[in-house]
Amino acid sequence: MDFFIPPPEKKYPGELGLKRMEKLMELLGNPQLSYQTIHVGGTSGKGSTATIIASILAQKYRVGLHTSPHLVRVNERVKVMSNVKVQMSNDIPDEEFALLVNEIGPIVKQMEKSAYGAPSYFEIVSAMAFLYFKKQRVDIAVIEVGMGGTWDATNVIKPLVAVITNVGLDHTEILGSSVEKIAEDKAGIIKPGIKVVSGVKQKSVIKIIENTCKDKDASLSLISRAPLAISARSALIKYKVKKIDEKGSIFDYFGINTYKNLKLSLLGRHQVENAAIAVRVIEKLSVVIRQLADQLSVEDIKTGLKKVFIPGRLEIISKKPLVILDGAHNPEKMRALVSAIKEIFPDKKVKAIIAIKSGKDAQGILKEILPICHEVIFTRFRLMTDLGDTYSYEPEELISKARLVSRAPLAYARSALVALNDAMKNTDSDSLILITGSLYLVGEVKKICRK
Repeated sequence: MDFFIPPPEKKYPGELGLKRMEKLMELLGNPQLSYQTIHVGGTSGKGSTATIIASILAQKYRVGLHTSPHLVRVNERVKVMSNVKVQMSNDIPDEEFALLVNEIGPIVKQMEKSAYGAPSYFEIVSAMAFLYFKKQRVDIAVIEVGMGGTWDATNVIKPLVAVITNVGLDHTEILGSSVEKIAEDKAGIIKPGIKVVSGVKQKSVIKIIENTCKDKDASLSLISRAPLAISARSALIKYKVKKIDEKGSIFDYFGINTYKNLKLSLLGRHQVENAAIAVRVIEKLSVVIRQLADQLSVEDIKTGLKKVFIPGRLEIISKKPLVILDGAHNPEKMRALVSAIKEIFPDKKVKAIIAIKSGKDAQGILKEILPICHEVIFTRFRLMTDLGDTYSYEPEELISKARLVSRAPLAYARSALVALNDAMKNTDSDSLILITGSLYLVGEVKKICRK
């Protein structure tokens, strides 16, 4: 499938990309229309929110979950979750993946010779996920947007609920240079007459989402801890954080129902909002398809929140020494990470290992993370992904940027393995090794830890 990785000038296929994806799905028999779906987009938190929704639904139902990118293996992008007998959250097995490749291969070859051209890597994997979920007879599938919304390959589904977690500046070279332009693109997943749940906060973005919902006759729920200026058409759903520590969070939720003392296993205040969005999605499902969501009990919601696990998001991989992985790769995500570290581990000396994908807002990311660092080791990565040849800034370049905002000792290492070994030296009980800046770096470290 490496042959279908797009060249740099075609990483975001635009309108043709959606038409091509629609044609691909048509040739496969439109499997994505054979089960109910939930569509989850946004700048940050969409993967976490999708996984939390799936974890709750899986307490009673057979659930498909399609997320991206993967950390170690492409199989991670396609899961079927079920709790009918025992808790399971399985990546698609290699054998099933290979069968799907063989099944979809001739159709891809057929399209390659047509006016549509060959589908991209992401389009092929998304199509495989949709087909796999049909074969697995899932009751419902939770689908994370890859990038943007309007022209994303996943936007061929007809969801019952669309989620836009938040809107910030990321992928600006493709989606636009302002949050308003990005919001317009992300609002493209809103379909006529559906339910919409969002965590957006900016007044201008709220207006865009509200106007889109009005035009599409879609009902909107906005999630916030604080009051927001919203239209009479929208519903404001609140939550209250009661406790946050290294074991997770406890919060109250105020929606159609009030749920007290919900326990979330994920770390960080930002994950509580993602969880509140997920609970609201479950509530809206109960309005749309009573035969499905009404059967989910309060205990199902509590269990789903308590059991959810997301690798690479404030993931503790060692306690002695304390080592945490987090794939924060834009200023907004890094701000949330820094806030969580300061709140949960206020007395720890942070020794950071950082690599940042080339083209990302390195200065903005460093501005957020460096003030809490006592020491920094910059490193690099280079690998082939569905975006093609993917590589980081050189450590020397990041050091130059870092010196503008930090007086902490700065070093560099030629690989993630060398950086990790260097960080482990002279580490005491007061230290926290934080590996961050890119999900690709997190993936490289997880590969090391598996060996």
